[in-house]
Amino acid sequence: MSEHVSGHDLEYGPTPPGAKHEHTDIDVAVGYKFALWLAVSMLISVGIVWGAFWLFESQAKSADTRARKYPLAISGPKEPPMPNLQRQPFKDVFELRAEEDKQLTGYGWVDKDGGVTHIPIDRAMEVMLQRGFPARAEGGNALDVVTQDSSSGRTIVPR
Repeated sequence: MSEHVSGHDLEYGPTPPGAKHEHTDIDVAVGYKFALWLAVSMLISVGIVWGAFWLFESQAKSADTRARKYPLAISGPKEPPMPNLQRQPFKDVFELRAEEDKQLTGYGWVDKDGGVTHIPIDRAMEVMLQRGFPARAEGGNALDVVTQDSSSGRTIVPR
């Protein structure tokens, strides 16, 4: 059976005689002081935010006034300095591949004054074979050949 000592709290000490509350509660004055300082700090914070808002607002108004007074001094939106990010990278890649494909499969001038042209790659390979440039006897299936990493591309081995 547990034993309870009347009027004496073993953990916190004796309860004062005639107490109508638990004597270990927070002091009410401490709570009021905390609430007062919290309210004061909130008012100071609101004042700082309000002051910053009006400061920035007045700066914007003065800049607007200067822009109206000297409209040529204010230019439109400027592009950021180079290099810029691609705005449409997939379109850029598509256009690049289309231009490369056009050069590889079409005819055109490289230097019109010098008489230099470019021809389709398939036709260029035929011309090279007709002129007697060396070719692999087995046909050179490039899909079955792997370049060794350490050879810098000088040696090829079958897969």
